[in-house]
Amino acid sequence: MVDHSEVDILPVGGGHGSARSKRAGEWCRVWSVSAAELCGTSLLVLLSCLPAAADPQPGLLQRSLSAGLVVALIVQCFDHVSGAHLNPTVTVAAALSGRTSLPVAAAMCASQLAGSALGAVAARLLSSRDIITVCITTPASHISVYQAVVIEMLLGCCLALANLSSWDVRNQYLIDSWPLRIGFTVSSLSLVAGDLTGASMNPVRSFAPALCSGNWTAHWVYWVGPLSGSCLAVALYAALWRDTAAAPRRTAPSSTCTYTHQQNKT
Repeated sequence: MVDHSEVDILPVGGGHGSARSKRAGEWCRVWSVSAAELCGTSLLVLLSCLPAAADPQPGLLQRSLSAGLVVALIVQCFDHVSGAHLNPTVTVAAALSGRTSLPVAAAMCASQLAGSALGAVAARLLSSRDIITVCITTPASHISVYQAVVIEMLLGCCLALANLSSWDVRNQYLIDSWPLRIGFTVSSLSLVAGDLTGASMNPVRSFAPALCSGNWTAHWVYWVGPLSGSCLAVALYAALWRDTAAAPRRTAPSSTCTYTHQQNKT
């Protein structure tokens, strides 16, 4: 969900390396990051939809806590590989803030879409109940779609701000227990708006159940809302709170597809 670490791919051999080794290193990075995002997003959709198979249906508190703790689990597993974005809302913030290159961000978003679909299919196969129908996010009947899109924009903005602040060099010593921090951030936002919009704040989390069920009711809300909120968060952070002093990037000895885990470096 968040990329508070940086993963660098270094070319094979000494010095600057050959053009071929540089391309091989970049492809290695893209495949590694894409695989982590695909697996992580699959688990996110699968594990967040499974509670719908319970009888009776879980309440808002249980749904919110389970969603946040699932995010914490997946961030713990994949943060050091891809940053565990799991969400185009976070990836867009990373790309617009210069944290992630556009080609890598595009590959991550494609992997997130594919992973969410796989997770939804797995959830359907693991339950005799049609949990995908229950897992769909739609606005509550007592609010309009325009109110829903603003709520999702607010949630996406808050989620992006949490990530942007974690990437800030001024927070490099305040990243302890980050998986739990971002997990409880998701839980808090889910508690706030879960009964209003489903508190998706993640376009691919809403996309997969809609795709498997064929129910696209107000689906645009869950793309326009979170992604516009992410763009707003980046603009606000750049205008009001960005630190122009950049931290130096560390490197590692040259090797094939070498990873260096750097805590909160930009």
